[in-house]
Amino acid sequence: MKEIEAERRSVEMATRIRVARLRAALTQRQLADRIGVTRNAVANWEIESRPRPNVANLFAIAVVTGASAEWVATGRGDIAARQ
Repeated sequence: MKEIEAERRSVEMATRIRVARLRAALTQRQLADRIGVTRNAVANWEIESRPRPNVANLFAIAVVTGASAEWVATGRGDIAARQ
């Protein structure tokens, strides 16, 4: 049961990363350049069956896209970061 829950969270995280990037009107390359990773890393994070970003990269995604770090990481709370 825990494996299913972990897989569900991973799928959701891939979608949340993509949604945050698109809301910020960034390409995968632009997001990658701003957080210091390759475009392939961003592309992989947006695919549910691929590895997820580490905590530092999750936080960087949130900062660059203006999304809430809690929302990007867990799906809880509002998508927009509080000012």
